Amino acid sequence: MALKENIKALQNELSAQEELLKNVIRSERFFKKHKRSIIAAAAVIVILLIAYGINGIVKESNLKASNEAYKTLLVFPTNEQALNVLKSKNKPLYRAFVFQEAAKNSDNAALQTLIDEDKSDIVGQLAAYTLGHDSEIMHDFITLREGYELIKEGKTDEANLKLTTIMNGALFEIARSLEHYQPNKQEK
Repeated sequence: MALKENIKALQNELSAQEELLKNVIRSERFFKKHKRSIIAAAAVIVILLIAYGINGIVKESNLKASNEAYKTLLVFPTNEQALNVLKSKNKPLYRAFVFQEAAKNSDNAALQTLIDEDKSDIVGQLAAYTLGHDSEIMHDFITLREGYELIKEGKTDEANLKLTTIMNGALFEIARSLEHYQPNKQEK
């Protein structure tokens, strides 16, 4: 009886080793068949990881350079080199700085340049308002304020109707958030 059990155990062990060997051979065949594709996929993954790392380093470098240029401009607003660095490394911060200086110095030409470059962003719209042009952002601010007051009064349906008129621009997200804000009646 013990001999039959030993033979059966030995057969099971051999069967398991045979299956393992079959799987190794299948894997080897698969690898040989698709070796180029596997190596190419691995190379692409490595290249993407390297590119991601380099992109992070470049962004960090640009951020440091633009921060240093902005610090310099706060002390010396006429520093052309710092202004050029800020323009090349961080365009939104450059536009905000130019707007700030142009509004402070009443430089209408610089304000008009900001409008001509991009009148749809908030800096362009504020520049248009500063020059006295009809500015969409001021209409949106007024509408936003009116909608907020209606919400405070508990007139949420009227407020939502008013807030839906803000279709684009810098205040769109704020308007959408206020549309979904429904105060409890017990908050009063």
